Amino acid sequence: WLGNVQIVSAALRWDPSSGKTGSDVSSLAMLLQDGQGRLYWHRAVGLTGQVAEFDDSGKPIGGQVWQVADLVEQFMLGRVTVETNGVGTHIPAYLKAVFKARRIRCGVVEHHATQQKNKRILSAIEGPLTSGLLGSHMSVLEQTDESGSVRDAAAVVEMRQFNPATQNQPDDYCDSLAGAINDGPCRVGKLLKKQDALHNDTW
Repeated sequence: WLGNVQIVSAALRWDPSSGKTGSDVSSLAMLLQDGQGRLYWHRAVGLTGQVAEFDDSGKPIGGQVWQVADLVEQFMLGRVTVETNGVGTHIPAYLKAVFKARRIRCGVVEHHATQQKNKRILSAIEGPLTSGLLGSHMSVLEQTDESGSVRDAAAVVEMRQFNPATQNQPDDYCDSLAGAINDGPCRVGKLLKKQDALHNDTW
């Protein structure tokens, strides 16, 4: 539940990166959906550090895959989809090893992206965003810096500045969100009813 809103499905999409300085953001998007079909961008996480860390015996002990497992365990998620382009080739195996070591039951789905990135971002996000069916958690919207000042979070800045006519731009948070939207089931019908309380939702 989110307040008085019942959540019926969740999607977790990881668009991995090496975590090295100057590389793309290794972005993780968690998306929830309620019974009316409204979407909630609940987490937008930029993973840091090495993709996977192992001890001398080969047992996974940390890295980005460990951070993903933390989120899966916290929210009791049953599936994570990993984009396997680039550095993501071997990540599903690492992630499965972490789940096994931590006794977490979660499926790992591999996805190789072929559609042009700007097109898949627009096709997934534009509809729910412009129709008012996409909300977001405050952690997605704002972040507090070391001085205590609150400013727009990186995901919001990226979305605001996104230009579909530009090829090279920061778009990793948008891309992982688009993937999460496409991963989740689309619930139909209920929003067409006149008694729907969409405009009374204060989430």
